[in-house]
Amino acid sequence: MDANSLLNITSKKSGFESVFMEIPHNGCLNLVNPNCIKIFRLDIDSNKFSFASLHTFLQKNIGGYVFSRAQIDRFHIDDEVEAIGLRAIELLRQASNPQDKGAGGELGEILLYLYLEQLLNAPKLLSKMELKSSGNQYVYGCDGVHLLRDITTDGTLFHQLILGESKIKGDLKDAVDEAFKSITTFNLNHDADLKLIDTNIFKESFDEITTEYIKSLVIPSKRNLDINIDKAFGIFLGYTIDIDGSKYNNIEFRDKVKEKMIKDIEEIAPYIIKKINDNQLENNSFYFYVLPFNDAKTDRASVIKKLKGV
Repeated sequence: MDANSLLNITSKKSGFESVFMEIPHNGCLNLVNPNCIKIFRLDIDSNKFSFASLHTFLQKNIGGYVFSRAQIDRFHIDDEVEAIGLRAIELLRQASNPQDKGAGGELGEILLYLYLEQLLNAPKLLSKMELKSSGNQYVYGCDGVHLLRDITTDGTLFHQLILGESKIKGDLKDAVDEAFKSITTFNLNHDADLKLIDTNIFKESFDEITTEYIKSLVIPSKRNLDINIDKAFGIFLGYTIDIDGSKYNNIEFRDKVKEKMIKDIEEIAPYIIKKINDNQLENNSFYFYVLPFNDAKTDRASVIKKLKGV
């Protein structure tokens, strides 16, 4: 069976470009392996970021994030497709981390899932939500595991096991610091990621053929050494844009947001490179996705509360 047909993305692309506008910039990571640092903004209404289209897009994709492929298939078999979104939101409410205390930390996890699937075309293997709802203690690890299958410019096939991390903070530098603090922690326990892929929760997420295919890529004792695979990191960063909208008309504000975003990302890029080098991670791929908020702390909580219906 063609490997491309074994593992497809689980999110729905329709509407993505109407929610997230990419802002071109000159910031780069200059790593030897594939990498990116991309910035996006939401729609702006009356000098504030609007979350209306984001909310609709999250509703449409929450089922793919919360449930495994096997669970989604079961909804189809039982003729309960219409219930996927509602059941996913119920599970999202039930599986909330008590330590989060309604702060909306799940938003970053969901956005990271969407960016890795939609922009990098790296299908999820396990979302953090699947791990939370399973009662697995691994919830204290990374924010999701994805698999990238791609081809280099010279036509060489390669794979990457992408470990996800998301942070939404008021200050962009703080978000970077917190992300790397988490990365260095779970990177030391990378074997836990591999063990997950050889557990019952993983077997319950995929059919037998797909499970064995993935294990042949990442489980050391079952590896097909003819296939290249390396570890990589996918990171979502959210922060407060910190522009006083009362000082500008609507057109000026949009221009100021773009200018500030470009300035922010070009200034933070060298700092990110330093963090990568300081932690001796320069031989890994890094995929960064950055999104500004009106007020990161307030917005992330309100978006998740609305999604949960609480």
